[in-house]
Amino acid sequence: MKSRWRWSSIIFLFLIALFISSCAPKPIETKPSVYYVTPVITYLKECPGYDCKVVGELHRADQVEQLEAKDNWWRVQAKPSGLTGWLQPELLSPDPVTPEIFYVAADSLELRECPSPDCPFRKILFMGDRVQKIAENDQGWVRVLVEKDAGIGWIPAALLTDKAEKPAAKPMEEKSYLYAAGANVNLYSLPLFSSKILKTVPLNEKLEKLVQHGKDWFKVRHPDSGAEGWAAARDLKASPVAKEPPKKKKRFRKKAAPPKSPEEAPLEPEAM
Repeated sequence: MKSRWRWSSIIFLFLIALFISSCAPKPIETKPSVYYVTPVITYLKECPGYDCKVVGELHRADQVEQLEAKDNWWRVQAKPSGLTGWLQPELLSPDPVTPEIFYVAADSLELRECPSPDCPFRKILFMGDRVQKIAENDQGWVRVLVEKDAGIGWIPAALLTDKAEKPAAKPMEEKSYLYAAGANVNLYSLPLFSSKILKTVPLNEKLEKLVQHGKDWFKVRHPDSGAEGWAAARDLKASPVAKEPPKKKKRFRKKAAPPKSPEEAPLEPEAM
């Protein structure tokens, strides 16, 4: 009898334990709220649709936080800018993404619209500028995204390096100045005469020399206004230009009429 009671107690305790374990809350699987952009460049939309207005752009490895989902579109917030918009979740990864980073290895480099030295260029890059690789062709050109201003274009692969070399420490150099050598010298947004004119300075205006691009252009700063732009080397001199004195106007004197000859003198009427 005691043995039967003992087994009943064990079974009862086992059932209680089983009931308690079944009532314990199951761990809830949570999806990550932070994701990483996988394309080199993509765009945030104002609403969940392809035809919606673009409100901003994101680049590879940018971090975003999911806010809501609708019709296979996610509303996200970019970090650290705080920009919000809609994109498709296929463009995101829950794992951190590593972009292909390179650095400009030339003193100055033209970012061109297509992979050829004959193509027009959009801007000038300088030593150490950081870029992301987008594509590469068989002719040795790389399409890149410039991180500092999101510019996109083509540059020769041979002028890039995968190492960020720290420039050697140089002693402080005195500022170098040039002077406007024309009555009106234009400062351009690019080293091209067809680019936008940012400022016009008068003759002998002092300009701080920043960078030289080839033999024909200097990037300069106007000390008084702080404006920076490109000036043609032909319009600059190392010292002020002597102003030419105004030319005197020549005065022309009227020549006296020559005296009339006796033959041309009028005949006097004869006395009657």
